[in-house]
Parts: sequence; C-alpha cells; structure tokens
Amino acid sequence: MNPILTQVLTIAGVLLGSTATFIATSAIERTRWRRAHSARWDDKRLEAYTEYANAVKKMVRLCRRIAETKDLLPTGRPIDLEAGFAEIAEAETERALNWETVLLLGEPATIAAARAWHEQVWRLEILLRQGDPDTSSFADAYQQSMRLRNEFYARARADLNVTSGPLPELTWSSFRP
Repeated sequence: MNPILTQVLTIAGVLLGSTATFIATSAIERTRWRRAHSARWDDKRLEAYTEYANAVKKMVRLCRRIAETKDLLPTGRPIDLEAGFAEIAEAETERALNWETVLLLGEPATIAAARAWHEQVWRLEILLRQGDPDTSSFADAYQQSMRLRNEFYARARADLNVTSGPLPELTWSSFRP
C-alpha cells in the first residue's frame, strides 16, 4: 500500500477517534452537570418546603393550644390566650419569610397546595379570635387544615420525586370532641 495513503488513513483514524471521544466525553459531562444541577435545586426545594411546613405547623400547633384553652378540643395543654395570639403573629412572620423561598423554587401545584394550607390556617385563627367559636366549626376547619397539609406534602413529595408511596390516610376518631 502507498505510504501516503497509509498516513492519511492513520490520521483520519486518529481524527475520527478523537472526535468520537470528544463527543462522548462532552455528552457524559453535560449529563453529569445536569444531574448535579438538578440535585442542587432538589436540595434547595426540600429545604424550602421543610422550613415552610415547619412554620405553618407551628401556627397550627398554637391554634390547637388556643382551642384547647377555649375548650374546643379535649386534649393538650392550655395557653395564655394573649401570649398564644402573639406567638401566632410571630409564627406568621416566619411563615411569610419562608413562603418567599417556596414561591421562588416551588413547582406550581405545590405552591397552590401550600397557599391553600396556610389560608386555611388563617381561617382557624379567625375562628379562634371570635368571642365564642362553635366547637363543630372549629373541628371541621381543623380537619380541613390537616387535609390540606397532606395535600401539600403529597405535592412536595411528587415534586421531589419521593417514591416511597402515598401518605397514610387521616383518621379523626381520636380528634372529635
């Protein structure tokens, strides 16, 4: 075979191999970068959802303690009403701050579920601020807040690709006064 042809074929083989290696390496690195980028944002969303949920749950717990003080619930421990409402106001400030991160990073269905949950908790507070709230109305509103909490968690888990299955169903037999 002609030595020039041999050299051209060798150079073409080296160029082809280099190009294939470059393309494969680029594709692998691009995939790796996307995966790392996605994982970083998943971590941030998890943190945002967790901090938000903890803040709303704090408000719910305070509402529950106020309800116990007003004899709307048979369980728990009473709280000074003035101090309880002041703590709810502080918890609402914390919730509002965490809400901004959820708005920035959250998936739209999760944001909608989060909004529905905290708006229901506001309704709980409004009921409790009434002079003499109805036990049944409060119990229904409280149960609805727990259903909305589970909806938020279900949406957040789907957004974060948590595949361990659905949350257990709520039971109210021990809740009703």
